[in-house]
Amino acid sequence: MSSAEEQNSDTGSDSSSVFDLKCLGGAAAAYAELRGIHRPGRNPPVDLPCLTGRQWVELNLRDRRRCFDNFRMYPDTFLQLHDMLVSKHGLKTSQGVESVEALAMFVWVCATQQACCQIRERFDRSLDTVSRKMAHVANVMYSFAQEVIAPKDPAYSKVNHKLTQYAPFFDGCIGALDGTHIPVLVGRESCVDFLNRKGWTSFNVLAICDMDMRFTYVGAGMAGSCHDMAVLRDCMAARTYPHPPAGRYYLVDSGYAVREGYLGPYRNTRYHLEEFSRRAADTLEEKFNFHHSSLRNVVERAFGVLKFRWHILREVPLYS
Repeated sequence: MSSAEEQNSDTGSDSSSVFDLKCLGGAAAAYAELRGIHRPGRNPPVDLPCLTGRQWVELNLRDRRRCFDNFRMYPDTFLQLHDMLVSKHGLKTSQGVESVEALAMFVWVCATQQACCQIRERFDRSLDTVSRKMAHVANVMYSFAQEVIAPKDPAYSKVNHKLTQYAPFFDGCIGALDGTHIPVLVGRESCVDFLNRKGWTSFNVLAICDMDMRFTYVGAGMAGSCHDMAVLRDCMAARTYPHPPAGRYYLVDSGYAVREGYLGPYRNTRYHLEEFSRRAADTLEEKFNFHHSSLRNVVERAFGVLKFRWHILREVPLYS
């Protein structure tokens, strides 16, 4: 190699080293900005006070928009729920954690799908305290559910006004019944039992809704591999199950057996919207199935609203 080439090589090496150092310096500066590390001579930002869990709850309850974003309900609704749980269902203050903070902890987790470590950091509580308070509020909410998830009119004395336009085909309809799968984490030995037909582990949850999208019954706890009809039979044995009275019935899909009180569509008859709208001369069975599907969809819409509001139903966060 000639002396000129050696000189050019040394110069190139020095330039490359300077370039690398500049890149590293720029990366370090960007990292320092993100981490809040400031170079000498610059005024550091004013530190905000560290809020306790109880203070954070109070901050949310003073701001309607913020309260709804974190708790999926407005402050007046949250406080009304809290008072009802305290007076009727045993929500208590214990070991330095007030009842309003415990409820906020539980609702925040359900609304935004948080894990235990995130609850610990947000509320500045130990994992043991988090575990105990979450279990306590879950039991309280289960008691509350037994009271509020029920038919508005247990006697079903009249049919919903929304069915008037479908008379006389659905005069005896008092709601719709369907199931959904909620993701769940299980041990390896239970994986096969909870594996649903889509290939992931879940609970097969059954629900009944009236025509106003109000849940009148929810039956949870069956493994995802269980057939919908098996889940229904198990729920029908429960004391709280609202059996349809004589002359009334629930709308169900073709996956459920035909029996008194449960009206399914005509089998082997199409009813999809695009097929229905293309044909002018539809049979009575096809028209019935089309309207049956539209009305039964109230359960799917209710499930959609529920999962949109309570993100924990979409996917179970990881817990140790």
